[in-house]
Amino acid sequence: MSPPSEDEPVEEPSPRIPQQRIIESGEYPMRVLAGAGTGKTFTMVRKVEHLIDEHDVSPDRILALTFTNKAADSMREKLNEKLGAPGYDVNAYTYHSICHDILREYAYHAEIDPQFDVVNNADRTALIHEALDEITYRFTSPEVYGPDSHADGAAGSLLKFISTMKSKGISPSTIETFLGDADRLLELEALVDRIVDRANETVRVSWRAPSADRLEEMRDGIADLQQSIANERSALGQAGVERSVATYLRGMEETCTSLAELLETEEASIIDGEHKPAFRLPAYLFGTYSSPPSGIPDSISVTLTGKLRSFVEECQEAADLVAGYTAYEQRLHEASLVDFADLIGATLELLEDPDIRAEIAGQYDYVFCDEFQDTDAVQFELVDQLADDDQLFVVGDDDQAVYEWRGAAVENIGRRLEERYETLVSETLEENFRSKQPILDVANNVIAQLEARGSEKELTAVGDAADASDGIATITAAEDDEEQAEQIATAIGHLLTGSLDDVDETYDAGDIALLVRKNRHAKPIVRALEERGIPYQLAGGLAADSVGVETVLAYLKALANPADEVSLNRVLTMRYRLHDADLISLNTASDSLSEALQSLPLDQFREPERVQRAREDFQALRAKREIYSVARLFRELKEQTNIDWYLSPQERRDLRTLESLIDSFGEGALQPALDESFLDLLSLMESLDDSIAGVQDQAEAVNDAVNIMTVHKSKGLEFPVVFLPNLSADQWEPGTRSYDTLGHTLEETAATPLDQDFEKRDEYEARRIFHVAMTRAEEQLVLVGRHADDGGVDDGDLSLSFIDSWLPEQIPWRATGASFPIWQEVTTGLPPEATDWTDEVAPTDGGLDPTISVNGEPLSQSAARDRVLELARGLLNGDLDSVSPATAGFAVEALSTDGGPALSHRHSYTSLEKYSQCSRRHYLDYLVRAFEDPQRGATGSDTVSIRDMGILFHDTAEIAAKRSLMSPEEWNNVCEELGRQESYSADIVDQAKDCVDRYFSTEASSWEILDAERSFTLDIDGHTITGKIDVVCRNSAGNLVVLDYKATTVKRSLDDNLQLPIYLLACQQLFDERIDEAGYVYVGSVGPDMSTRSFSRDELDQCREDLLTRLQEAEDSTFDNYTAGDHCKWCPHRSLSCSQIR
Repeated sequence: MSPPSEDEPVEEPSPRIPQQRIIESGEYPMRVLAGAGTGKTFTMVRKVEHLIDEHDVSPDRILALTFTNKAADSMREKLNEKLGAPGYDVNAYTYHSICHDILREYAYHAEIDPQFDVVNNADRTALIHEALDEITYRFTSPEVYGPDSHADGAAGSLLKFISTMKSKGISPSTIETFLGDADRLLELEALVDRIVDRANETVRVSWRAPSADRLEEMRDGIADLQQSIANERSALGQAGVERSVATYLRGMEETCTSLAELLETEEASIIDGEHKPAFRLPAYLFGTYSSPPSGIPDSISVTLTGKLRSFVEECQEAADLVAGYTAYEQRLHEASLVDFADLIGATLELLEDPDIRAEIAGQYDYVFCDEFQDTDAVQFELVDQLADDDQLFVVGDDDQAVYEWRGAAVENIGRRLEERYETLVSETLEENFRSKQPILDVANNVIAQLEARGSEKELTAVGDAADASDGIATITAAEDDEEQAEQIATAIGHLLTGSLDDVDETYDAGDIALLVRKNRHAKPIVRALEERGIPYQLAGGLAADSVGVETVLAYLKALANPADEVSLNRVLTMRYRLHDADLISLNTASDSLSEALQSLPLDQFREPERVQRAREDFQALRAKREIYSVARLFRELKEQTNIDWYLSPQERRDLRTLESLIDSFGEGALQPALDESFLDLLSLMESLDDSIAGVQDQAEAVNDAVNIMTVHKSKGLEFPVVFLPNLSADQWEPGTRSYDTLGHTLEETAATPLDQDFEKRDEYEARRIFHVAMTRAEEQLVLVGRHADDGGVDDGDLSLSFIDSWLPEQIPWRATGASFPIWQEVTTGLPPEATDWTDEVAPTDGGLDPTISVNGEPLSQSAARDRVLELARGLLNGDLDSVSPATAGFAVEALSTDGGPALSHRHSYTSLEKYSQCSRRHYLDYLVRAFEDPQRGATGSDTVSIRDMGILFHDTAEIAAKRSLMSPEEWNNVCEELGRQESYSADIVDQAKDCVDRYFSTEASSWEILDAERSFTLDIDGHTITGKIDVVCRNSAGNLVVLDYKATTVKRSLDDNLQLPIYLLACQQLFDERIDEAGYVYVGSVGPDMSTRSFSRDELDQCREDLLTRLQEAEDSTFDNYTAGDHCKWCPHRSLSCSQIR
């Protein structure tokens, strides 16, 4: 199954009745709770169109806010399709980009440098590393630190601490004021110890058989403990951390009262009945047992002293980290940098001036907000400040709020919005246009179990999907992760071959997505897919453990530190494939490995040419290390060593993650050298990539491989088939996150740290994450999980509900704790038509060494692999026996291409030009898509630079045309924006901006642009030729002209090539108005210049005839025919014997 061609027109649907009601409504402020796949963005865009078309609202009076540049651009493009050029006048921004523009304009009022730069990830990581020097580590360790198990040291903890506090608008000074003196925090830790000691003395008993006297004695002990706690509380201050600790102690006092009442009310059942273990409950709740004693359930999750101790420890950690936070802010200021998260905070401070606020908010009559459930506290305040006269429209889905771990507040779209806007009108969208109804039934069932859910939406399918009875499959997962991975890989293999009994469709790899809760869940599945040769794409940080990426990193480490022999050995083995005997010679030499590589005579080696190649590459790269930027050196490494030639297609895809990280260093304001410190920063960035990613960090799906990503990165995407592995309670167990309680306590609206049970909030978010994951599936949802041992409650234990009934309401935590029995809820809520694939995907023959039949004889996979390697060695050594195909069992006629499927011929001007040079080049490039030769050294590096520069300029021109941008400054801003998005080097961006300047030095820049990057398909007597026209303009004389941008170093003749006539022939089909003139605009080094000419009808008719001749000839393009010449210098296949330059 493949997606439709991009060239096929897609008819936009008409709004459904609920959508139309929202579009036409004139009520504001309005909230739309739109479920997954219900067309929320479509509805919002149509509402904007309605305001412009039906109410004559000027487009530039509308502000639309979303989270990603991609979403903002998509909104503009959709409006442009409906409204034309005015659609680009709508102010579509991300929450951060509008603040960036406001601060640029009002930099003087904001008291910041107007030339400020926004810190990128590389800068941030480097600054965090510097700020660590200011931490005294009184309560923390600079090595392994914190509860997250990332093992990324204090740097990782500081980065997450700063991110959490900034999302809540909390400054370092606010934290310092709250925490007070470090010695006082030590005293608070001792306070907890005193309470536990006092509980040991008063409520922990040695007897096992309760009696009335003993229970009365225990009640007296509880009273003594309560008084001790009250005394501790009275000695605390009335502000800051001491006030918060006092709220814990007050809760403990209330618990003492409740426990005393329990012992009195339930005395009979404690002495002789079912509640006998209750006499041990006070001692456990106050921390005198290290684990639940007999009769107290193992699954109980709360002790009061444990909760207080955790809060105090969180405050102690913060007392260390706040110094790093302060230093980080100071370094930003010194470097004229603004943190990405500070853009909104600084804007809010600016808007505190009523005159400035009136001026900025007065620019907009309506404010539209997308994905509002993902906003945090400062983003909510920003929207409130910009929405003048309450002309506010927000859309989002409380059931898809999955970024609370990054500071988002689901209550923004619920309670907080209702409290701020008393006249709020609320609408819902529940018709789902994506998934089959059985998929939605399971998703609805899971989210319906969510306590304190903000809405009661129920997703319903539309059209044929509403009547579907299939779409849900389950696999009972093996307990071993590797075996579960085998099950999933087998199921994917069946889907790719169409061999599942109850699935009629055969799917392509790109139709399938594997969505994981945690990064580590993907690793065994990746290995299983690799073993089967199934292509896959890892999104974002999941690629960091790739073998290919590790080898490239090892090369960088060996360059940075010649003494790193582990890394150097890996490179010599994985890249240069040195013989074992040669590796032993190098490693046993008297010199270091690095010195031996450079100095040992080549005649000592079994394969000297490989050693020589490694020697030359390391010499060249080490010489460049001192003079090149990190990003430039990385490009040189790839060109010098051809290392990506030795990587698999999947490893090359994985390498993109590393490339983007290194490029971010090359473009940042701070550029560390290639040394061990830089590599530490790079590793830290990789380890933190997913932990600091937010809603603006979404994945891109690929069409030719199984997409593997976290659920968070899949948000906004959809796939025909979705696999969800590791669905078990232990893998989805809720927990608290670092600095949750402290951050909540410091928020302005927080009353006490006992306001919320953060484990319960995490459970709610886990349910929403699962809901998001399921609703990515269009046709088939495959749920893979098992029941986990949750400990349960033994006979004779107190019930958790009984314990809960005696905990006071002031205590937010429940004995039952937070749990998400995910597989239990899946299996009990399955529709009757759901199918079980467990048996179909069970491994055969133990799943260890699959066997196939060859010439009627069984052959195992391992034996086949050994035989292939044996043949390969024979081929390399030149002693492979020649065997005729017939003898080997191959039908000779089966090897012929005659009668087979014809290769697809879809021509373009470029492909025809290549055919006119060399038939073999055309065959390799455009028919069989052959891979190119590996390139050594800097060969061709200038050509690559010109190509990238041209691509960036063309993309800039396309977007500028669509946005109706008319000045070089606006074009250059687009160029820089694209450069950042596509990770172009600073050199490429600068060269592309030079092209912009040259373009604006030509007459063409003053002409009206009517169309840009217009695709066409031209039919010439049954032959198809495709292409894109750069731009169609109306010149100063009022005539239409076709222009093609050239960023090349030479000019083209207007008379002896077919490119321009092809474009004019295509325009005869595309435009009603006649176009006879075409030409080139030179923006490369031979520019600025422009040359055009008119083509007569006779010339175009002759062109059509010439084209037909060339197309007929190109249909017979073969590998056997070739033409050698000067063009061989630039041929990507010049290693072939046909090349003139061999």
